Amino acid sequence: MELDDADRDLARRIAEALAADERYRRQPLAVQVQNRVVILTGTVESPEIYDAVTSSVRATTGVRDLCDGILVQDGESRMREARQFGELAARLAVQPASGTRRGRPAAVVARVVMLAVTAIIVVIEVAGWLAAVFGVGLLAWTADVLLRRRRP
Repeated sequence: MELDDADRDLARRIAEALAADERYRRQPLAVQVQNRVVILTGTVESPEIYDAVTSSVRATTGVRDLCDGILVQDGESRMREARQFGELAARLAVQPASGTRRGRPAAVVARVVMLAVTAIIVVIEVAGWLAAVFGVGLLAWTADVLLRRRRP
């Protein structure tokens, strides 16, 4: 079976299981699968249904992971988790991970090479523009000289 067929089969099995269960039938949920990772989106009526849906999907044979996009209608617990995720992301953006190799010689050389290549590209671009301006000026001067010679 191809990977796409396996993903389609897994999505079908999960959707059928959710539709068959009376607790989930009225919940507007969408199921997608990519590389055996289940992507659930939609809303549920309560945190209890949310927990039951996610645990049911996670327990399905063949599911490698769950990407959860389900919103609980009361929204409070989901908003709290989103806020916590945002705070964590902001902290990670400001603080480098421990054990980074910023000061190692290879990292320094890599940065210097990147800066040098960037500078060379900028110089080539500027030189190209200067050559174009010089070429236009040379053409204008040549036209001026030729037009002066034609005058009686």
